[in-house]
Amino acid sequence: MSRSLHIREAAACLVALLVASFTPLPAVADVGIQAIPSFTITGTGWGHGIGLSQWGARGSALAGKDYRWILGHYYSGTTIGGTISTLEPKVNIDSAYRDTTYPGRPYWTVKSVGSPLKVWRTTSGTPSAELPADTWYRFRNDGTNVIVTTEAGQEVARFDWDVWVMPGGTTGVTPLLEFKEKTTSTDGSYHPLDASGWPTNGYTNVRYRGKVWLNRKAGQRLAAINQLSMDQYLFGVVPREMPASWGDATPEALKAQAVAARSYAHKGVSGGSILACTTYSQVYKGHSYVSVGVVVPLEDSRSNGAVSATSGQYILTGSAVATGYFFSQSGGHTANNEDVWVTGAPLPYLRGVSDPYEHLASPPYSPWPSSRIQTLTGLEIAEKLRGLSGVPTATSVWVTGMIMDRAASGHVRYVTFRFSNGATAKVSGDSVRSRLGLMSTNFTVSGFPIERIEGPDRYATAVATANRAFPGTAPAVVLASGEAFADALTGTGLAGAAGAPLLLTHQSSLTPVTAGALARLAPSTVYVMGGSAAVSTPTVDAVRVLLPSAEVVRVAGDTRYDTAAAAAERVQALSGSTSAIIVNGETWPDAASASALAYGRKMPILLALPDALGEPAETYLSTYTPATTLLVGGTIVVPPNVAEAVGAAAGSVPVRLGGANRYETSAAVARYSLGPTIGFTPRSVYMATGEAYADALTGGSLAGRMLKPLLLTHTNVCPAGTAAFLTEQKTAIEGIYLIGGKAAISEAGAKAIDDVMMR
Repeated sequence: MSRSLHIREAAACLVALLVASFTPLPAVADVGIQAIPSFTITGTGWGHGIGLSQWGARGSALAGKDYRWILGHYYSGTTIGGTISTLEPKVNIDSAYRDTTYPGRPYWTVKSVGSPLKVWRTTSGTPSAELPADTWYRFRNDGTNVIVTTEAGQEVARFDWDVWVMPGGTTGVTPLLEFKEKTTSTDGSYHPLDASGWPTNGYTNVRYRGKVWLNRKAGQRLAAINQLSMDQYLFGVVPREMPASWGDATPEALKAQAVAARSYAHKGVSGGSILACTTYSQVYKGHSYVSVGVVVPLEDSRSNGAVSATSGQYILTGSAVATGYFFSQSGGHTANNEDVWVTGAPLPYLRGVSDPYEHLASPPYSPWPSSRIQTLTGLEIAEKLRGLSGVPTATSVWVTGMIMDRAASGHVRYVTFRFSNGATAKVSGDSVRSRLGLMSTNFTVSGFPIERIEGPDRYATAVATANRAFPGTAPAVVLASGEAFADALTGTGLAGAAGAPLLLTHQSSLTPVTAGALARLAPSTVYVMGGSAAVSTPTVDAVRVLLPSAEVVRVAGDTRYDTAAAAAERVQALSGSTSAIIVNGETWPDAASASALAYGRKMPILLALPDALGEPAETYLSTYTPATTLLVGGTIVVPPNVAEAVGAAAGSVPVRLGGANRYETSAAVARYSLGPTIGFTPRSVYMATGEAYADALTGGSLAGRMLKPLLLTHTNVCPAGTAAFLTEQKTAIEGIYLIGGKAAISEAGAKAIDDVMMR
């Protein structure tokens, strides 16, 4: 289990106006969350999920698809076309660059590899200085001029403006500029400058194609901006964004990446933006770098070939160039752009699509391996979220629950966090991904507050529920057989009227665990449900010996129907109830579903014959004419002729609470219990197996005392009717109690409930 739930504060008062048929209920201890929960986050895929799935592209290529098919699949309704353009990317080669707040560097040390270094004022089209090849020159800004010196400090040129630097070009030599200081980013991420203004990450001695603009910045600093042709830029991008080695078996995937990267760059380049060399734009590392005298390539012939083979080609939506968003792997389905970037307008070419071939590439994070699964406490999650709108700032406040708003693609659009101080915050799935360090927005959280109330058998479980409901003594106890359901069923209404727990015992002897509970509770009255065939005389005698000062009252009749009517008479005498519940006396699930309602509202439960109302129930109804009668179960369980007989006897039309099966019926009763005239609240929900009666009856007594609904569930799954109620009340439910052990509701069944609450 992910956490415990504990008793805290008094419950809120009931709705002020109740119909005349119901008497007010006393305030009872409510359930609240005290312990800090833990949440486990699993998922699939890596990246934002929009556009081209790179591992999906590789899988598609393995399936024999070409790059045009790949791009058409991931960018809906697009075509591939050429555009005549002389636009050249400008990219800041410092990993500390994100935007115009970038301060620049104190200086840059540059040489031209194998050819003269040409330098000129950016306002001039003609180089005005040509310096020897393979010689280092330092460029700095004195506040007005760009001054060029040797490394020894001898001035060789001065310019009263920004300057361009460019290799002169020599036949047979690739024109390259080499920068001595750290440039680009070793891991593709943004890395800020240190306090003295120097880089904290990057390769030294990186070589670049094209030319570089040394831009004067405030504080006598310089920015270095590489300008080069689009294809030359992509030579440095594509192998950084997709492994060039994929070109061996899947060259079509590399071609698709090249076109996507070109289309992605187009928006910034055509708008005149300075691109970053990190993931803020696309990862760009240049041509090569020198390490201990050895030239290490950063480009690759395979990716360069893909760029050249698709030169001038873009993804077109109509006649416009589409922004070619891409990411690593989808885990099976990409996302609509507005599913992830929730404030954006839907773009027709960025529609989520299935990723049918991604699995062929064996993507490493679909699903996430155990090393990527996170388990975080509610306090750790709150700390990571602090600063976001709606998130409490107090460090003593933690996350107690989460509700996912998930798109059809599986990606999480929003997460609504509930906090220990009662506050809530709605955070986009992409922000959650970023703040919690998740691999994608296609994630699942488990850890809804679920606690078991259990014992090793039904008798001990009944005692466990009684301990929760009555941590001290109790004025009365209702004792019923744990071996037959009928008398225990009708005991819940009596327990509610008497303010008593419901305990179970063996027929022939007083169960030891039950005897211990009776001694602790020290009731003044014990109501024994049923005749000696249900609870034997020796068993009752044992109760009298154990509690010599208590009044022991047997509530019994000749049949289960008579016993139910006798219990109803007791309820009437204790509470003056003007309501009644009628169920089929031959089956237990519907009566079990009604147990919490019967207890909480002090309603008697009457048993009807399968095909008729029966004299005991009819006599009670005609004698007391309750203003409200509830038929629990569908028309097969409680047929229409029984409903008519109830109406005739009570003098009012009964209300049917039923569904297609026991789970839908329990949900119908739970919904009714939340009505304004009943006063139950869904802050906590109690759940018991729908395959055996004992836990539902004793759990219903606890739920009724807490004025909370009781639901039936399957041992191994969460049935549709039960799941529907949980989903409807998801924002209000803070915790769930499972009545009984794993034989009643298995770990799989508990996980299924968790899945409903967390998805």
